[in-house]
Amino acid sequence: MASAIAESSKVVSPIRKRTASEEETLQSLRTEFDFQQKQKLLKDNRSILVDEESFIETFLKCLICRELYDDVVHPPKLLHCHHSLCLQCILLIFQKEAEYRTSLTPAYSELPTAVTVICPTCRTNFITTQDGIRELPTDHRIIQLIDFVSHTERYTTDFCPLHKFQPINFFCERCTTYVCRDCTIVDHQEALGHTVVDFEGAIKKYIPILDKAIKEMDSEKDAIKTKHKAVEDAIENLDEEENKVSNEIKETFAKLKKILEEREQEVLQMAKREVGNEKNKLKEKLTEMEKRTEELDQNINEIEKTKEDGKLETLYRTSRTYSGYRSEPVVKVREVDEGVVAKFSFNSRDENTLANKLQNFGDVSSYTESVYTRSTSGRPALSEDRYGGSRYSTLSDSRYSSSTSSSSYSSRYSSPYNRYSYRT
Repeated sequence: MASAIAESSKVVSPIRKRTASEEETLQSLRTEFDFQQKQKLLKDNRSILVDEESFIETFLKCLICRELYDDVVHPPKLLHCHHSLCLQCILLIFQKEAEYRTSLTPAYSELPTAVTVICPTCRTNFITTQDGIRELPTDHRIIQLIDFVSHTERYTTDFCPLHKFQPINFFCERCTTYVCRDCTIVDHQEALGHTVVDFEGAIKKYIPILDKAIKEMDSEKDAIKTKHKAVEDAIENLDEEENKVSNEIKETFAKLKKILEEREQEVLQMAKREVGNEKNKLKEKLTEMEKRTEELDQNINEIEKTKEDGKLETLYRTSRTYSGYRSEPVVKVREVDEGVVAKFSFNSRDENTLANKLQNFGDVSSYTESVYTRSTSGRPALSEDRYGGSRYSTLSDSRYSSSTSSSSYSSRYSSPYNRYSYRT
């Protein structure tokens, strides 16, 4: 009774409706709140670690044909049970089910227009036609996921082998190994002497050092390139020097050859002249003997003719002429009478000495010349500069000039000739 009185004594306040101004203010507050929430989401944008291959296999491929969903060939169709299959596989299920139903009733050869389609995931079935299958709604969630995957920045993340599902994003300089967050707390503590840096900090730390090293190496390469060009020029200069000194050597030996050839011709003429004199002497003896032989032939012919004529007066006169004839001694020839034969020999005169001189004739001396300085006298200034150019010097040496008693011989060799000496 008391409770009834209490209930009856309660005052029920009427429901108060908000004014238009209050509704506008409330809507403004809701709009501002939603905007702040969106800004917070954008500000708190975080990377999501996903196994891409597993994600695609689970959500973006057809459960039956395992083909990747797309908008044209394999569009994802949403079944009545809210599971998705590609259009081609649903049509194939419909075709197989229709063929099976036809095989149960051989009297009917035509395929049924509507059959029961069973979801392979949850085994829910529904009756539909081919047109009904094509009109199934497209699962736009999958299309959006495909678009998300195709437009999302990807990067590979390695996980720590010691701590499951912990990404490796630190580097321990002491151990020169990659570690995860848990590793920095357990095995790679800074208190134990481990210096651990994150990947971004490591890159900022190491890249400038490497850039500086590259800069130094580039500078060294430029210096080497400059020296390389200088060495190439020095090699070209040595080639020129080789040609020059080779020409000098050839000219010197050509002069010596010419002198030897001229002397050879002179000595050959001398030999020809001396041998010719002896030949002429013998030829004179031959001429004298031939002349005497002709006289004797004439006398013999005259006597023979007189004998043939048989005239006494002629025989008398001829006998008176040759009655006291006695044979004259034959022309004296030393080579025959005395057995003496003229011989000739070539007197080489100091051949061994000259041969030794020619064997040791000529060598090459070298000296360094600075390409930067020259002495005030105009002569090459010798320098210890390691990059100084090399030159070959030609020295006149009179020690090898020879003189003999023969004026023709000494005139060829008494003049000094160029000699090369090697100095170190």
